[in-house]
Amino acid sequence: MKKIRIISLAFIGFLTASCNFLNVDDYFEDTFSEDKIFESQYNIERYFNGAVNELPKEGRMYYWCSVPGATGSDEAVSCGTFYNGILDVSFPGTELTTDKISYTATGGWDWDFNVWPKCYKVIRKVNTILPHIDEVPDMNAFDKMEFRARCRFLRAYAYYWILQNQGPMILVGDQVFDTNATPDYYQRERSTYDECVDYICSEFEAAAENLETEQPLDLFGSPTKGAALALVARLRLQAASPLYNGGSAARRYFGDFTRKSDGVHYISQTYDERKWAVAAAAAKRVMDLNLYRLHTVEADEYTLPLPANVPSAAFPAGAGGIDPFRSYSEMFTGETTNVTNPELIWGTTENVNDQQDVIFPLKLGGNGSISIPQRIIDAYRMADGRDIHEASAEYPYEDRPYDQTCVTASDQQLSKNYILPGGTYKAYANREPRFYASIAFSGSLWQMESTTSEDMRNQIVEYYNGANAGKNQAGVTNVYNLTGYTCRKYVHPRDARTGSNARTVEKTFPIIRYAEILLSYAEALNNLTTTHEVNGESFSRDQAAMAEAFNQVRYRAGLPGASQEELADADTFNELIQRERMVEFLHENRRYYDICRWGIFEELEREPLTGLNVEAAEWEGFYAPTIISYRTIRERTFKSKYMLMPLHRDELRKVPSLDQNPGWEK
Repeated sequence: MKKIRIISLAFIGFLTASCNFLNVDDYFEDTFSEDKIFESQYNIERYFNGAVNELPKEGRMYYWCSVPGATGSDEAVSCGTFYNGILDVSFPGTELTTDKISYTATGGWDWDFNVWPKCYKVIRKVNTILPHIDEVPDMNAFDKMEFRARCRFLRAYAYYWILQNQGPMILVGDQVFDTNATPDYYQRERSTYDECVDYICSEFEAAAENLETEQPLDLFGSPTKGAALALVARLRLQAASPLYNGGSAARRYFGDFTRKSDGVHYISQTYDERKWAVAAAAAKRVMDLNLYRLHTVEADEYTLPLPANVPSAAFPAGAGGIDPFRSYSEMFTGETTNVTNPELIWGTTENVNDQQDVIFPLKLGGNGSISIPQRIIDAYRMADGRDIHEASAEYPYEDRPYDQTCVTASDQQLSKNYILPGGTYKAYANREPRFYASIAFSGSLWQMESTTSEDMRNQIVEYYNGANAGKNQAGVTNVYNLTGYTCRKYVHPRDARTGSNARTVEKTFPIIRYAEILLSYAEALNNLTTTHEVNGESFSRDQAAMAEAFNQVRYRAGLPGASQEELADADTFNELIQRERMVEFLHENRRYYDICRWGIFEELEREPLTGLNVEAAEWEGFYAPTIISYRTIRERTFKSKYMLMPLHRDELRKVPSLDQNPGWEK
């Protein structure tokens, strides 16, 4: 008889699902009699929760994450691994881009790019459950149907994780493999990328048929119909993109990636435009659910007037009637609760607050080890939507790094909870609302309203050498802000990490939200050159439909929509989409996957990363962007193998028929 060890945990009431699907604390594991699993709904739920507990942590965007995260792309840099007094704090993206990952060293404390074994453990647990659900005596027919859907969602999600990190995988269907067999038992081959995408999407779609359309407060994080279909939309867009769809990027990075048994390419080398239509259909299916809309907050007395070129019609036809800053900011800071956010399709509260210690400034309870490069800062537009290099007289961009008069004259209230302090360097004035919601620059106000320690509240934080959060404050750790910028996106005005009564507001990490669906739909349509039929519906490069989807995101940010000239040219609109996603999804674990699928990772890495000169004093060159000289940036490199994480040596030894991913050791 197979055994599963039971972990004894406090039990409070009978639960039929975890209160947070990705953050369970009540589960069976390893040596409890397998036939006992199906004796009751309680037992089978706990066994299911044990499978959920194997999943990587989605809410980690900086350190100890099982994805490259923010530092795995150009949207953030770190000082590298440091000791926090208890443990080594590692940034997986920095480990990857400084070439410290190998097929024998894929992770560290509580993080691992090698999600393969744990995700297959999830799959095995689900495959153990599925044939026996009808045997559970105290589950009614409806509960069994919904539970079966949750199981299929979980299995699809485990496969999804493998696809994102390791790429093509072994599809085992409903089989339950022995875990103690000899290597010849495991002679299975990886399926192609497209076969994997088709299978995962079919499983998500099957799960969606019987999942609830929404979950109550106490079941937040449990999967829904929308979550399943939204992940299908994400995968279909990824599969249509240049890296995976026979474009030059697919040929450059995967031209020699073939299955040794039959020579089949794991990644298609033949372009198929119809994949874009399938992606458009998948996104539209989520839109047609009519369950989601962009998060907005009504305008109030603090809301600034819209620039003249921004449509003033009521949102979503224009930007009228909303406060763009609060509409964007408050779904990340925790001001808007997750269950009241109509944009959140799926999310988790796990680990989000913990991750903010690396963005809080030195001496204010943080270590300041996450920094944002200048190119990201420069991507944020002026208030009227113009590029900083084409700024208007009404919203000028002023950048004179040695001129001490190049500062704002007085405080400016930009929204109810945001003040641009007087004395701010003018390059940070007149910018779009998402800039202020996302970026903490030198001279920003950190309110920290929850602490009663007056010396900690309402601090103007500066990053030049000699300032209150500059390199001079680092001490022996030598950990400090490297660029003069960090991310304040997940910081509520009340958040404080030090001082008496310091508290932080609970946040939700958006695994996927409706803005992504809108931008994915616009991107997919843009890449069509002819009409395609998908599920009885026609899809073509419909500029009106592209504009309707894209402009909602722009209007919510208080910006003008795409111009007719931008919409008319596919290459121009692709560049517009790429820039919009970079800004809109800053530090949401999307950038690495985007620059990979577009095939532009290598191109971006050719250009040195710059930031403010944090080695200098304030008016002695601090505001003059310079190439970042810190060790982790000097060692930064690009290698084509970064497109996929390696299969660990242990997996290759256990299943000798496995082909290693390109560029990694065999």
